[in-house]
Amino acid sequence: MSDAIDTVREARNLLERIAAKLPGFRGYLERELRRETDQSLREGLAGRLDACRDRVSGYTRGLSLGSGGELQRARALDLALDAAAVALRHAGSGYAGYFDAFKVGEEQLAELYHHDLGLVESVEAIEAVSAALGERGEALSHLESAVSGIRAQIDSRPGVVRSAFGEAR
Repeated sequence: MSDAIDTVREARNLLERIAAKLPGFRGYLERELRRETDQSLREGLAGRLDACRDRVSGYTRGLSLGSGGELQRARALDLALDAAAVALRHAGSGYAGYFDAFKVGEEQLAELYHHDLGLVESVEAIEAVSAALGERGEALSHLESAVSGIRAQIDSRPGVVRSAFGEAR
């Protein structure tokens, strides 16, 4: 994740670089940088889930009408993937604003990053399983399990964020 932060940091314009030298303003810019990186990560993951939805749709088109149970499962997967992508896109960023009273330490940020890394790994697993749809009979079950798992991770993210800011989960 630090590579993404470094990339965004390098893309700042001249005015932002000058303002970063002002006392107190640098911390604000760093938090904004983290927010932008967080949003970029979540948007990228959501886009990858959309691509998995496309694979599920392609798999569904290849099913015969006699595969009613499988059609229903594939449709439910399509809806679950869509819901997960929407939840990622619209989740709040996990970093305090300039005037917030909360201070987030490196340990708390590491917990947030660890959780986000878990999301990345879950999306990678979903991509791998969705690519195997139709090749293996158990792929649909594995995909259902993986999508259920990422949804739980997404739903637990606000608790991880609250924990980082010292609030009860």
